[in-house]
Amino acid sequence: MGRLGLLFRISGGLVALMLSIVLLLDLVGLLPQAGDQQIAERTRLAELVATQISASPSLANLNAMRGLLQAARRNDPKLLSGGLRGPNGRLLVSTPEHRELWQPADAEQSTPDHVQVPIFQRGELWATLELRFEEIGTGGPLAALLTSPLARLLAALGVTCFVAFALYMMRTLRHLDPSSVIPARVQAALDVMAEGVLILDMQEEIVLSNAAFAARIGRGERSLLGVKPASLDWRLKDSEERPLEFPWTQAIRSAGAVRGTALRLLGEEGRVATLVVNSSPVLDGWGRAKGAIVTLDDVTELEYKSNQLQRALTELEKSRDEVRLQNDELQILATTDPLTGVANRRSFYEAAAAAVRAARAARAPLCFVMCDIDHFKRINDEFGHATGDEVIARVAEVLRSMAGSSRAVCRYGGEEFCVLLEGDVALRARDFAEALRRQIEGPGFARVPVTASFGVANLVSGAETAAELVGQADEALYAAKRTGRNRVVVCGSPEFEAAAAAVRV
Repeated sequence: MGRLGLLFRISGGLVALMLSIVLLLDLVGLLPQAGDQQIAERTRLAELVATQISASPSLANLNAMRGLLQAARRNDPKLLSGGLRGPNGRLLVSTPEHRELWQPADAEQSTPDHVQVPIFQRGELWATLELRFEEIGTGGPLAALLTSPLARLLAALGVTCFVAFALYMMRTLRHLDPSSVIPARVQAALDVMAEGVLILDMQEEIVLSNAAFAARIGRGERSLLGVKPASLDWRLKDSEERPLEFPWTQAIRSAGAVRGTALRLLGEEGRVATLVVNSSPVLDGWGRAKGAIVTLDDVTELEYKSNQLQRALTELEKSRDEVRLQNDELQILATTDPLTGVANRRSFYEAAAAAVRAARAARAPLCFVMCDIDHFKRINDEFGHATGDEVIARVAEVLRSMAGSSRAVCRYGGEEFCVLLEGDVALRARDFAEALRRQIEGPGFARVPVTASFGVANLVSGAETAAELVGQADEALYAAKRTGRNRVVVCGSPEFEAAAAAVRV
């Protein structure tokens, strides 16, 4: 059907071209006109009748002349009337309708529908023959078309030339068919390939297509001959835009292979195929491109599976992030005091134990500072638990800002805190605690007056573990509280020993 359609299109195009040339020739006046032929016929009829009348021009033969006019009218349907008029303008003889129908635009000149022929006798005008014809072109457009010699010529040429061209092109296309020069076994080999294969000429028109590509776009293989693949509905892989340059165009232009170009081909009923296009030029003996071989590998299913896998991986990643976030939240809840945001006792002991082991191994300084808010129960009783919570949170904020890390500060219990100091800060632990004490004691620290007591212990005091070091700092804290509160006491200092001696006494 594709080959037959191509044959009809070519033959029809040639016929249309030929008829157009004929019409152009008629337009410029190189072909005889239908009106000219009718005028010539009328002139010949008028001359014939005038000759017969001239054979016996006498008044005695008027009846014979009338019969001659009526016979001429019967023989020519377009002749409406006829008459013979004398030099004085009086009708000598006429058909019955002639008086009404004879109305010439020019009384002395003939027109296509009012023909006048003078008849002479002995050199003098004897009478004038008058013939009234139908106006040229009457009878409607259809009648004019049917009677037009040009229309009949065009119809005859159109039918005969179409048949002749069709027969000629049938033989020509048989020789021009690209598949006829390819062995059947090669065509069969191409047709069994799962991927589409196209062979293009220099104009990027298809000269050969295998069955896989033709089936993919829902067309016959022969119907694709002469079609440009670029005329199909191509899209870029990741957008709705058409490619600026197709792979086969690049291959022909550069005379080099272009591989791995992913394009989408939109088909009927909204079907979309993702194709990986590979193009290689067909070169002549001088290395010049004369066309291209194009293979189109359908990866639609693979693309679908890949997209599904990507979506699954995205969902898995999202779930993993959610789990990680929840774990982080749980870790924070498990290791952080909810009121102050600093470490709780369990997580602090884990970090402190590791810090003590590392400091002992490296013989590095390390201190624990215990802090207790003075008379906290009185704050709760006088100002309420909300104010008490605010004071605890404020003290934790100051400790964290001074220590430089929320992990170095622990809410040890109630209104009591523990701070881990390492490195150079540990060498100045007493000054660190004193600065904290003054800041807490200072005006505007909280909505109510607040003071705090501090106890300091370091590894040089003989502690082996984090628990022992915390215990020593706690003893120093209680020594500070027993000696008046709002002060700093270092474990092993004279103040500490004096407080311990007072307890023993």
